[in-house]
Amino acid sequence: MGQQQGISLFLYEEKYKESLMAFQLPAEQAEFTGLPSETLESAINDINKYAVVIVHEDMAVGFFILHTGEGIADFYGPYSHAMLLRAFLINCVSQGKGYAKAAILRLPEFMRSHFPSVHEVVLAVNEKNTAADRLYSHTGFCDNGLRRMGKKGVQKILQYDLLRSPTAIAPQEGELPLRLIHTLSQSPMLNSLFTSAQSLDPLPYYIGAGCLVQTVWNELTGRPLNYGISDIDIIYFDDNDLSYAAENDVVERAKNLFSHLPFPVDIKNQARVHLWYQDKFGIELEPYTSLEDAINSWPTTATCLGARLNSDNSWQIYAPYGLEDLFGLIVRPNKELIDEGIYYSKTQKWSGKWPELQTVSW
Repeated sequence: MGQQQGISLFLYEEKYKESLMAFQLPAEQAEFTGLPSETLESAINDINKYAVVIVHEDMAVGFFILHTGEGIADFYGPYSHAMLLRAFLINCVSQGKGYAKAAILRLPEFMRSHFPSVHEVVLAVNEKNTAADRLYSHTGFCDNGLRRMGKKGVQKILQYDLLRSPTAIAPQEGELPLRLIHTLSQSPMLNSLFTSAQSLDPLPYYIGAGCLVQTVWNELTGRPLNYGISDIDIIYFDDNDLSYAAENDVVERAKNLFSHLPFPVDIKNQARVHLWYQDKFGIELEPYTSLEDAINSWPTTATCLGARLNSDNSWQIYAPYGLEDLFGLIVRPNKELIDEGIYYSKTQKWSGKWPELQTVSW
């Protein structure tokens, strides 16, 4: 089970049947997927199919099917360690609340927990279904050019490699990630930071949002690239030792690694944030399960961003809500964790430095 935006994923239980049978979809969505009333019974009666319910506050809000075995061989040749995701949908009355993205973001954790022998999740999305294509591409599925002809036209075959670690998210495809990497590479300070941070291996880590986002804003608004940066955030994940002493050892190591930089470096173990977050901010926090889980909860869609330069000099970018808001100078709340007061406190501070920012109301 995983949680994001209050979302949980559960293998089907009979208690959800009545609500699933009542699901409805707009006509433009029903064209591309089947309702539970059409697909659930066949899934229950097939040993190679697993119905999964998307739940919010004990209420079923969505549904999908995982299909494995020889039955998917015609669809996907290397089927032996793969599962096909089918019939994904969010009930019409629950749409527009972020549940679809939240569910897909939780899928890798769910798969590793319930189906550890599965190495890959694959799915088909109709080329005309741009909303679904955008959802999957922004949540880790890769388009490697595979295509098949379906009843409704050409379908893209999207793939998610579960063998990569939860912190090894490949750079996103497209123009904006490349533009981000180009912008970050223009900063001598960030170049030095990313190179020095490589010494943190084998700790899984990211350079966090602040200095990255502010560098992009500065480039877009014609300011010096270091303008407005006051510190540098680095996050890492180690759930084997949640003690303050263990984290402090990493902090002391970082002081030596980054002593040449013009800004102080704040480095924190995201596996232990829940131990102090409520005392500091008054908000109860469930333990993060990965670095990505932590980034998913950061205050705005534009600042939900982590980056690192791997030892082979390949870039690793994690931006769960995409990069459109960042490059659009849009500050939009991510209500996963923060409250309205925290959001407006941040927007007021940022708008004082970058008046070009467009702030979206809470």
